Amino acid sequence: MVKVKGVIRPMETRELEAEGEDYAAAREALLAQVPEGWQVLSVMTAR
Repeated sequence: MVKVKGVIRPMETRELEAEGEDYAAAREALLAQVPEGWQVLSVMTAR
């Protein structure tokens, strides 16, 4: 008998927005919103 394991993640993507006094604070606020088990793909400034 052969046993295999796989790691999966959802195909769903979500966009989050946050504000702060400076980039570091805004980024920290954004990262605090990321649900457990999700991975941040990019962080960029918004206009």
